[in-house]
Amino acid sequence: MGGNSMLSIDKTMRAYIAAAAMIVSIVASADAAELRYNIFDRPGSAPVTNLQQFFEALKKETGGSITAKMFIGGQLLNARATLKGISDGVVGGGWVVPSLNQGELKHLNVIPDLLPFVEDPWVAAMAGATTAVLNCKECRADAAAAGVVWLGGIGPDPWHLMCREPVTKASDLKGRKVRVTGASPTRLIRALGAVPVQLAPNEIPTAMQGGQIDCTCGPKAWLHDFSLAEMVKTVVAEPFGVYGGLGGWVFNKRVYERFSAAEKKALLKLIPEFLVRGTADYQKVADDASADAKAKGVKFWTPDAAFRKTVADFRNSEIDNLVADMTKRGVKDPKKLIQIHLKNLETWKAKLAKIGSDRAKLIEMLRNDVYAHVIK
Repeated sequence: MGGNSMLSIDKTMRAYIAAAAMIVSIVASADAAELRYNIFDRPGSAPVTNLQQFFEALKKETGGSITAKMFIGGQLLNARATLKGISDGVVGGGWVVPSLNQGELKHLNVIPDLLPFVEDPWVAAMAGATTAVLNCKECRADAAAAGVVWLGGIGPDPWHLMCREPVTKASDLKGRKVRVTGASPTRLIRALGAVPVQLAPNEIPTAMQGGQIDCTCGPKAWLHDFSLAEMVKTVVAEPFGVYGGLGGWVFNKRVYERFSAAEKKALLKLIPEFLVRGTADYQKVADDASADAKAKGVKFWTPDAAFRKTVADFRNSEIDNLVADMTKRGVKDPKKLIQIHLKNLETWKAKLAKIGSDRAKLIEMLRNDVYAHVIK
């Protein structure tokens, strides 16, 4: 028996040594000139395409001193593990969903938590970047404590409720299991009588096919990106709001600090351009996906009075609920953070009203008003 025990210990030690060697190899690769980047979205999705184009532009802008290898579809890290993977150096950068990391990003989550109070993707994207990158020191402290540098992300199209069975009245939603993330959206789903289920976006198709969920909240682009047009029968035609605060440009702190001044300048020059381009591309995918879904027979239900009243009542009472929720999470002054982001939403709403659809002006405004102030 002693020989078998020693053999077992020897095998275990060899396994640990092999695992440790692999981890060291991964960290070394993450710290090399080639930046390893992880995203859970599928190949061909708007975020993936945008980031592929971004890294090509970054390679050109830096004369090849920064190149990137993208791990797509969660092949290296799933959605929840990406933040820790960046922090640990498994990858040098990645796509992070704040709601899946509420413990680490308790202040930054104020941005997606205010989803019900913004319906314009452009306002959500610009205000989200402004809050996270510039105005919210507590948000930056969250990122620093997690070992990352957070430089914003694109704005998706508004969230809609998409269900695999017909919805013809508000009461049809009672008892249905709905995938959702974020404190405020979760409370909204409960207010509608449904049962919230916390899942990462890439887990939705399997969960819906297997009956784990009946509906999902999310951008209409997911009708294409996650093939939901093949699974759902109803889309509720009234948006819940826009998920702001996505982390598309989140980098390992050590990796970012090793970039030269010229490389950081290139990075901060290109992010505003691709933030705007990515937001536009997301809306285009959503429009095309909606048209395709309708052609396949998916019904877009116009909500009844009961549904609208529930949502309106929810919005009227939600700020107080959010303050209480953030306090439980350990946020010392939630009202201040909420007001910072609500003010940024109003500021960008006014700015966008002035410049209209001039994307070049928007990019320049984002560079001058936000990214020019990032500590390089």
